Amino acid sequence: MEGVKEVSGDNDEKIFNAPGKQKSKVWTVFGFYKKEGKLDRSRAVCKLCRASLTYTGSTTNLDQHARRRHGQEYIGETRTNEQERTASSSTQPVISNMFAQLGQNSARAKEITASITRFIAKGLCPYNIVEWEGFQDLIHTLEPRYKIPSRNHITNTCMPALYTQVKSQVEKELANAERVAITSDAWTSCATESYVTITAHHITPDWTLNVHVLQTRAFKGSHTGKNIGALLKQACIDWKLFDKEPALVTDNASNMVLAGVEAEMSPHLMCFAHTINLATQKAFKVDTVERLLGRVRRVVGFFHRSVRAAEILQDKQKQLALPIHKLIQDVSTRWNSSHDMLERLLEQQPAISAALMSRDLRRGEEVNTLKDKDFCDVVDIVKLMAPVKLVTTSMCEDKRPTLSMICPVRAKLKKNFEASDEDSAVIREMKQAFRNDLEKRYTGLDDLFYTATALDPRFKSLPFLTDHDAERTFTSITAEATSLHNKVNLPTHCYPLSVLNLFTPWMFLKPKCLLG
Repeated sequence: MEGVKEVSGDNDEKIFNAPGKQKSKVWTVFGFYKKEGKLDRSRAVCKLCRASLTYTGSTTNLDQHARRRHGQEYIGETRTNEQERTASSSTQPVISNMFAQLGQNSARAKEITASITRFIAKGLCPYNIVEWEGFQDLIHTLEPRYKIPSRNHITNTCMPALYTQVKSQVEKELANAERVAITSDAWTSCATESYVTITAHHITPDWTLNVHVLQTRAFKGSHTGKNIGALLKQACIDWKLFDKEPALVTDNASNMVLAGVEAEMSPHLMCFAHTINLATQKAFKVDTVERLLGRVRRVVGFFHRSVRAAEILQDKQKQLALPIHKLIQDVSTRWNSSHDMLERLLEQQPAISAALMSRDLRRGEEVNTLKDKDFCDVVDIVKLMAPVKLVTTSMCEDKRPTLSMICPVRAKLKKNFEASDEDSAVIREMKQAFRNDLEKRYTGLDDLFYTATALDPRFKSLPFLTDHDAERTFTSITAEATSLHNKVNLPTHCYPLSVLNLFTPWMFLKPKCLLG
């Protein structure tokens, strides 16, 4: 071919690909050698036979060589590379679309935004979590196309929309409820701001106990019974609950008692767990016990304040094969924390004594004021209060009504706190203080308690009552069942009225009878 010099190469020198800007198909089988570190573009080298051809910028002679010498091998190689380039170019729009930002009004973006809003609401997270680097990294990893909304958008748009949606659902459920029980409590935040929370309990047609927090509002005024009662009344108006004859459950504070009267809610019941706490606090206020708790707090506080003492205690626990547990500091307003403190003291007594006697603790002897008799009293107190702790845990049940448990539990506690000849002076005083405080609670509510207990299959025999009181309770329930039967005009087989059939599980369980 004129103007073309073809030279056959027989060396093993490496052939380098043509630069990327070379688009001709011939470069799939042609390349260049390097001279002094640079491509020698004066001659193109065939990768199939290593023939060296003069290259002046035109690829005609290269194409002719490949077709004449290599035929199908050259054509097949060219077609394969063209297919790869075509496939690569066709996937570019797809990849681009995969990582294109989601529109704010797209279904996927709305779904993610709604999920983030629910996450903040259910977790009580701060709104500015959407600005946290870690949270943004998490969302970007899960959905790179999604743009996280601003804090202001969450605050002013998303959260109010979620509140409106949930409120509508709660209103529908409450509208279908026959009776509603309201609970309320006032509390103070870490920022010393006062709030009042109101919740509602009701039983659904399929016998499920539902609980809703109706509102948590800042309370600016004085915490008088009149002010709290007005707040409760307004909440019932806002949620359309007055026609459901709401019952009220609060703690035993005098302002809450007056609030129930002001709100015109009946019956008004006091939280049994809070009642037990008050009675137990009276028992712990006995002079001997209070002084003992003071000495125990002194020991526990020493190990909490001193890093060195805590390290030595842990070493002693390992040496004595005791559980590696920290000592518990009680909270004065929660009796069960005092019980836990004493229980942990007994568990760690050998390690505590060994640690306080260590030469590395200079103040050990000053702190260690507990005597053998003190530990004997601690054992008795823990044993006495163990049933009370079990009752407190049981009464914190939030999945089913607990009003039916008050009478049998109260009767059991009274029996447990009866004086015995084997009691020490300390235990005798504690029992007397506990019983005196417990007996003055819930006056005038016996009939309601007896009815609720009789309707609970676990306690329907009323073993804690005299035969006369039990018979009177059964007669009252039968009369009410008959009244309900006549009122709704149902067939007799739907409401069996014999006393034996009356107490089959939950036969007549109505919110009116069981408000706990």
